[in-house]
Amino acid sequence: MSRKTNKEDEKTLKDNLIDFTGINYYHPTMVQHRWEELEEDGWLPEKYYAHYEWPQRRIKASKGWEIYPKGIYDIAMVLKKRYPTLEWFVSETGMGVHDEERFRNEEGIIQDCYRIGFLKEHLYWVHKAIDEGSLCFGFHVWVAFDCWSWNNAYRNRYGLVEVDINDQKRRIKASGLWYRDVAGQKGFAWDPADAGHL
Repeated sequence: MSRKTNKEDEKTLKDNLIDFTGINYYHPTMVQHRWEELEEDGWLPEKYYAHYEWPQRRIKASKGWEIYPKGIYDIAMVLKKRYPTLEWFVSETGMGVHDEERFRNEEGIIQDCYRIGFLKEHLYWVHKAIDEGSLCFGFHVWVAFDCWSWNNAYRNRYGLVEVDINDQKRRIKASGLWYRDVAGQKGFAWDPADAGHL
């Protein structure tokens, strides 16, 4: 079998463009130059960089992930520059929190204001990207219902709707009610004071 030339590769790519793409975004990976060689055998991405801890980072305690909502805007701007006609959507974003039952109010609704704040900030940056010409057409959360995670079973909850693993009952969380209203109203009022309080 003969190897294709670069020109043949370029033609194949040009003739088979995608219609749109989805971007999953949870948290950034900050990197810096690796000053010392990685000791491990084999190939790992970390061979080419070292992790960097940004001094102004915000960390979500339940998973130890950095929260950086502007990252979705940065991605949008790269897509706009490199693929100016490519439509895209946020296929998944959100946050997992453990022991959410501790935030249940007297009516039995989990008051997950941290999730609402997370979504507000990310939606703000997506909206800014759209205003600046990025072709984003949708935004999906991670996930509608609390689900099992391969990484931590049911310790962290991710959904807009609570799933009680003992009786399988579903109860909509405050974030689910908020997201329903945002979808129905096609937006929400942004207050810069909302930023950074997760």
